[in-house]
Amino acid sequence: MPQAAIFVTCLVDLFKPQTGYAAAEVMERHGWEVEVPISQTCCGQFAYNAGHFAEAIKLAQHFIEVFESANASTIVGLSASCTAMVAHEYPELFQREGANMGLASEEVAQWVQRATVMAERLMEFGEWVHGQEALALPAVKPEKVAVHHGCHMRRVLKAMQPTDEALRAYGAELVEYPDETQCCGFGGTYSMIEPTISTQLADAKREALSQAQAAGATSLISGDWGCLLHLSGRMEYEGDRWPVLHVAEWINQREKMSAQKKGE
Repeated sequence: MPQAAIFVTCLVDLFKPQTGYAAAEVMERHGWEVEVPISQTCCGQFAYNAGHFAEAIKLAQHFIEVFESANASTIVGLSASCTAMVAHEYPELFQREGANMGLASEEVAQWVQRATVMAERLMEFGEWVHGQEALALPAVKPEKVAVHHGCHMRRVLKAMQPTDEALRAYGAELVEYPDETQCCGFGGTYSMIEPTISTQLADAKREALSQAQAAGATSLISGDWGCLLHLSGRMEYEGDRWPVLHVAEWINQREKMSAQKKGE
């Protein structure tokens, strides 16, 4: 039985734990043994983006040590931005800032190597699903949905296509809308430092998504809860309670619906 460790992420842990459960259920349904390292914490992305490199390195070291001790050879992340932080920023962070943080040259080289190996084990949830054989869902009708790919998913991981194909395999009809590539305005600490611009970006995205709603999209799906929380917060404030779901939640619902229909 293949084994995987889930990189839960802070937002899932603190705000949307049901996403973690959904991901585990999907993975187990596909025959994987799932491990969730209990001592995992923030990957350090917030500190890194704010320029607090010493704190980011400490969190990166902790992350690597935790997941190195996991039995699984595969790590599945529930956030494209956090996955991008570990896979793309960790090696550069140690290389660029390690000496400034008091690490000897040989220690820097060791941490760069450990970070590189860690990156090779890590993939985003949508990518993981795309690599599996989709469960047959003959009893479930296609569903129109709108998909928001966050900036890290689109510009760093470049994993939009695998996620889209995975969603289509489960009956998603992806509804296009204007300016799909536009940032939602969250940007982590950016939404706190520049709330006016952040809100304007969210409202522009919300307006574009309203056209997907008008075209029949029943929900908004993304691989990043940062984006979803930001957008759904503005939607609720404006009186629009359009459902928002993580990719793992939507796929888990589809698999459960299919199993229920087959059992009737």
